[in-house]
Amino acid sequence: MNILLLPGAFKGSLSALQAGQILSKNLSVHHKVRMFPIADGGDGFIDCLRTLDPKAKLISVRAKDAFLQTKQTSFLLLSDGKTAALETARICGLGNAQKLDPLGSSSLGVGQVILQAIKHGAKKIYIGLGGVACNDGGSGMTVACGAQLFDKTGQQLPLGAEPLLRLDHADFSALSQNLKGVQIIGCADVINPLLGPKSSAKVFGPQKGASPAQVKLLDLAMARWARVLQSTTGRKVAHTPSTAAAGAIATGIYGALDGELLLGANFLLQKAKLDKHVQWADLLITSEGKLDAQTFYGKAPLAVLKLAHTHHKPVLFICGTADWKALAKQKLPHVCVAELADFATSVENAKKYAGKCLTRVCKNIVG
Repeated sequence: MNILLLPGAFKGSLSALQAGQILSKNLSVHHKVRMFPIADGGDGFIDCLRTLDPKAKLISVRAKDAFLQTKQTSFLLLSDGKTAALETARICGLGNAQKLDPLGSSSLGVGQVILQAIKHGAKKIYIGLGGVACNDGGSGMTVACGAQLFDKTGQQLPLGAEPLLRLDHADFSALSQNLKGVQIIGCADVINPLLGPKSSAKVFGPQKGASPAQVKLLDLAMARWARVLQSTTGRKVAHTPSTAAAGAIATGIYGALDGELLLGANFLLQKAKLDKHVQWADLLITSEGKLDAQTFYGKAPLAVLKLAHTHHKPVLFICGTADWKALAKQKLPHVCVAELADFATSVENAKKYAGKCLTRVCKNIVG
């Protein structure tokens, strides 16, 4: 059997590349296997591009994390020397944060890494959007790039989402000069807009530690940020698809950095030119930590499902756990789901020993 492996990350357990290596090692004994790790804009975005461009260089830099602690991070400089790729999850990600601060955390570090990439010669910068611990609409990122944000008294605002409740006007002149001649492309992990019933705050705020009351404050802060962005740059961000991505850092990219937004999963799958590999395959296998409603907001495995449907290929979807109610709402012909939790004594052990559980799943795949 010809098996095309398009693994996504099991967040907190295995990267997409690690999952792919385990699957490939175990399945290649009895099957012909081809493997391409996938991502949307979150964890693994840079790993995917490194797979597609082996001569790309990983550049180590220091930048602020979401809680404004200086940490070591990195960006990818592609082999052309003029294109860079950043991953917000590496810079201000949820990671192993012990204490979350949805109103005070910041995307400042993303802007710092953007400027580092420009110093290294980047003229085009892809920013993988997803998996962050902040929800400041990318305001911190814009400040790092030169923006000035003011309250009605003319005082500059501190970093974070909560100060945006007092935002009155902005000056982007230095930002525009610092980014002159540089093309910014945000690769989002979701299609959600900044505001509305499926806003960044309502859907993703709780992941960043926001209480119901804080979610309301975040929504108000993002609404004010949207109004000032529109009055300053003319760009309407409130209901633009994918502006919710990465704590709405996508909003700052689109509204302040004059950037373009696209779905990261689609971008990476097109970059990998997978059509001929899909035609070769008898079975596609993809993976994700949790299969739930958010999977269908534009996550990487959804792009795989669409690709498989286009080519009439069956899919095995391996996940840590599945929300079967959310899954029942989707029409997914020719898709089988395997949960790692079924191959462990508990969900916690499935996460802790994800590699071993994935190996056990492989033993159940027969030609």
